[in-house]
Amino acid sequence: MRISGYCHNSSTGIKLIILLLLILWGALIVAIPMFFVKGSNALLIAMYLQNIGMFILPAWIAATLFWGNAGKSLYLNKAPRIIELLGIIALFIVATPALNRIVEWNEAMHLPEALYNTEQILQVNSFSHFLAVIFGIGILTGIGEEMIFRGVLQRIVQDKNHRAHVAVWICAFLFSAIHLQFYGFIPRLLLGAFFGYLLVWSKNLWLPIFAHLFNNSTVACISYFTNDKSPDNLIETVGTSGSPTSWLAGVDPIAVEDIQSIVYK
Repeated sequence: MRISGYCHNSSTGIKLIILLLLILWGALIVAIPMFFVKGSNALLIAMYLQNIGMFILPAWIAATLFWGNAGKSLYLNKAPRIIELLGIIALFIVATPALNRIVEWNEAMHLPEALYNTEQILQVNSFSHFLAVIFGIGILTGIGEEMIFRGVLQRIVQDKNHRAHVAVWICAFLFSAIHLQFYGFIPRLLLGAFFGYLLVWSKNLWLPIFAHLFNNSTVACISYFTNDKSPDNLIETVGTSGSPTSWLAGVDPIAVEDIQSIVYK
């Protein structure tokens, strides 16, 4: 009780330190069983443990310490509306050309060799593997990262300066930087801002969780259903400069604004 009261009344800096310590504690707990995990499923199991031990549990504990009721303070106590979920799917669909153009521009940047993309892409080679990947990078990652970045970190920053825009973009920057995928930094920055504004507008963390889940799961779906081993496919070339559909990148902002006005009218 005394610890909870201290954390509740602590400064922004102390809250950030506590959150970091909880994440590091989770990383240590996760590292122990990984010494005994071997074989082809080790990467997936590590992903599961990382999301639970470093994101979900630390976010829940931090919210409980800082604000009392974790479910309420993380905005997890309200079910999303169907129209909102459909609106998010529609936004992703119509925003694809513009996002592809940004990805194309970002990939054209010449960065030092040390900053090359270091991500090891999961190859989906069976239906069971596909479901396992969806559960890992879709469901658990969507829940865990949104709980940490939007649920806890964004609220801490916003409580400090009372400016939602500042909190959204700071957390979006950290969200993109922590992935260490420099050729995708700007697209992920914009995605992070989109997730943050979803929470600001709706006061419901389930919406950015769903958006995050949908975005991540789409990658696995494309890889599995198209049997695509490289990112050069039809969906990811829509709106790019060398595509006949390059004009779609220019009309996307209008379509996005129309969908937003329908969902949040």
